[in-house]
Amino acid sequence: TLFINPTLPGGRPGSFPSQAVVVTAAARRLIELSKGGEKLDSIVVTGEVDPTLHPDFREISQNLRELTDKWFSKANLVLLSDSLGLESPDVRQSLSIYDKPILRLEAGTQKTFAALSGRKPAEFKGVVENLGKIELERIIVQARFVRGKTDNSSETELRSWLKHLGSVAPAQVQLYTPDKPDAKSGLKPVTKSTLESIANKVADKTGIPVEIVPA
Repeated sequence: TLFINPTLPGGRPGSFPSQAVVVTAAARRLIELSKGGEKLDSIVVTGEVDPTLHPDFREISQNLRELTDKWFSKANLVLLSDSLGLESPDVRQSLSIYDKPILRLEAGTQKTFAALSGRKPAEFKGVVENLGKIELERIIVQARFVRGKTDNSSETELRSWLKHLGSVAPAQVQLYTPDKPDAKSGLKPVTKSTLESIANKVADKTGIPVEIVPA
């Protein structure tokens, strides 16, 4: 897997590398790997800052699609997004460029959304509504389940999350939990049985295919 981060901090606070810098760096690496005889299963666009927040997200995505098709035509072009830039119709339409657009939705309530994402509670409604506006059948919703300082695996939280999940109606749901506790955030992994129980509830309540994936 090759990871591409278009939203690394730029030279100025709040700035990102230009489209040309991102695409040129990706092209050089892909050409290098291809000429070295390497094989890639996936090219993943991700970042600590949501890649959809880059002002040239569409152009970067289109260029990466062309590079993937040219140098690693069998690889999947994957997006990992926190679902934060979806208020833009241009961003929502750009999701069709990806083989696997993976969008995170791991909270059922405003309070838990704010605790897990660091965003304002009021933004949660928009995130859910924008996910529901995506006109693409192959989107994947990914959710990390945790306990401790914040617990999004409680019955109350799960009921709300499942309701939102049903309104979004993704092609697939991916579930995971961290492999170890995080002392800084106060978050801990849920048990294997808890994660399996959540997977069963997704299947029973929504009928959406569900997979438990590694952290």
